[in-house]
Amino acid sequence: MDLAVEQAARQITAEIVARAPEGWAECVLRAHGGRRGTGMYGSGYVVPSRPGSHFSVPAPHETLASLASRFRDSHGWESIALELTCRPSGAFELVVFRDALEPEGHREDGWTLTLDPDFRPSEPGAVDSAEPSGPRPAGDPAEAVERLRAVLRQDAELSSSERQLPAPITEEQLAAAERRLGRALPPDLRALYLEADGDGGSEALGGYCWLSLDRALAAHDEYIGVPTWFGWGLGWRQVVFDADPPNTVRRSSGHPGWLPFATWFDGNYFAVDLAPAAEGRPGQVIEVGRDFTTGPRYVASSVTAWLGRLLGQPDPHTPQQAGDRARKLVVSALDEQLAPGLQAIHLNDAPSPVDLAPLSATTRLRRLHLNRCATTDLSPVAALPVEDLTVGLAAEADLTPLTGHPQLASLAVASETPTGLAPLRTLPALQSLDLSRCTTPDLALLADLPGLRYLALSATQWAALIAADRLPGRLAAARIAGAPSLTAALDLLTALGVDTSTAYHLSG
Repeated sequence: MDLAVEQAARQITAEIVARAPEGWAECVLRAHGGRRGTGMYGSGYVVPSRPGSHFSVPAPHETLASLASRFRDSHGWESIALELTCRPSGAFELVVFRDALEPEGHREDGWTLTLDPDFRPSEPGAVDSAEPSGPRPAGDPAEAVERLRAVLRQDAELSSSERQLPAPITEEQLAAAERRLGRALPPDLRALYLEADGDGGSEALGGYCWLSLDRALAAHDEYIGVPTWFGWGLGWRQVVFDADPPNTVRRSSGHPGWLPFATWFDGNYFAVDLAPAAEGRPGQVIEVGRDFTTGPRYVASSVTAWLGRLLGQPDPHTPQQAGDRARKLVVSALDEQLAPGLQAIHLNDAPSPVDLAPLSATTRLRRLHLNRCATTDLSPVAALPVEDLTVGLAAEADLTPLTGHPQLASLAVASETPTGLAPLRTLPALQSLDLSRCTTPDLALLADLPGLRYLALSATQWAALIAADRLPGRLAAARIAGAPSLTAALDLLTALGVDTSTAYHLSG
């Protein structure tokens, strides 16, 4: 294999040298490759006479894919991370390791290190409650069938043709599906499947496709029945928002109690909710899928009511909705009226220091990001249910107002003056922490945070923790920020207890 890898490295190096800008001194190519494709991250030429300028690197996707395939065959690595450093002379150094390492999007972003590939941060609605929801089911089997027939008549009038539906499902097939789900289907949806096994792909229900039971179960198993995971690049700060009306649908990006039954073939589904939140109804209809990874959308109180909507009929069982349906706001100042229903605010490039007092109106706020701006007082955040906080601290500010915050799960802090970390000991939900842009004198305290599963630090900060022998003991993932080499990232992996002896090194 060495000869084939060397040939690939020389081929990439030759292309990099041939396309290099004038005056370059070095080129670093960082990439990730596997069965699903290849990607380049944080790659670029270094031109000493033009600091700060970015010169893109040729993307040798075919060669990278070939390398990934070779390491899959020889090492059993499903995907690889690699770093190739080239110089004008044609000399190169290649380092390759398995997918425990992943380069970030820009060269200065560093590397994400996976220590426990099976760990996933918990979602508030992922665990079944022992208490059933309060409201009773709202669907009516006989009414659902009548409405189905009315929708089909309406479709036939519009299309000037009557669609032929598939044969119905049997009681035995329904019972088998319920055993597979571990839950009973809503009576109104059962009644529909006893009429027909979906619409045969005809999109007869208001332009939506009513799925056959087998396709519904397949979509449940593949897409909807489990929470969505984007990897540690994003997953460490994932927040699932509440539906509107509040507390009707579980705050989860996927759940085994959601069964999709209709789609518009856009990656999204209407699903019956067999495990609603405390104020939801069993059998209510929600929208889930590709565009709902931050939380499902409440649609109707039942399949019966959903069919009624297709006929222009109101849903008498739907709770009063808040009206301000927007969950997220991106602004450059907090001087406008903030809707109470907001659950995410991204404040970008605001004049510092930022007064956070207007946030008191946003009683459902789950995410607050202060990007490239800072505040002197975090007190307004203490009374809000914020779970994900990114904040810059001005010289006079500290983390003391966050003491005892019950919901704060992910925190990223930026500061140019020393910031004490003692309040972190009092945060029961804290799982993820980014201090890579923070000056702090007491990093050793991090070893005392038993719930910490993700930590982002600069290379200098990691070196200080390693030297003090105070590494947190239960990390599932880590990030080394800045512009460290892959070799430096491997050294950190080793310090965190990962066997890196199989890392591949080649010079030429």
